[in-house]
Amino acid sequence: MTDHFIEFEGQRYGTDVQGFLKQRLTWSEPLGQYMARLDGVTLTEEHWEIIHYFREYYEDYNIPPPMRMVMRVFKKAFGEENANSRYLLKLFPEGATKAASKFAGLPKPKNCK
Repeated sequence: MTDHFIEFEGQRYGTDVQGFLKQRLTWSEPLGQYMARLDGVTLTEEHWEIIHYFREYYEDYNIPPPMRMVMRVFKKAFGEENANSRYLLKLFPEGATKAASKFAGLPKPKNCK
């Protein structure tokens, strides 16, 4: 089996084949930014709002938040007009739950391919 990893600032971070960190506690914001850039995404304030929410939720429940919870938080932070799946797909073309989990250094959600 081939080892997968990301090299960042002189360190190697183990990942799965899709680039999800194997050790979530090794995550940092700069590493999250780098992981996003590798996927062609430049993180904005809107991305970070969701990423931080995912990390907090994961700490409390040991799973990524359900999409309806994400939409509720997003609506509160960025307004009704931006709290929809089309807007989230602009931010996270791979899918909000999958990409936000990945860039937050969390394991890949079980329901994502």
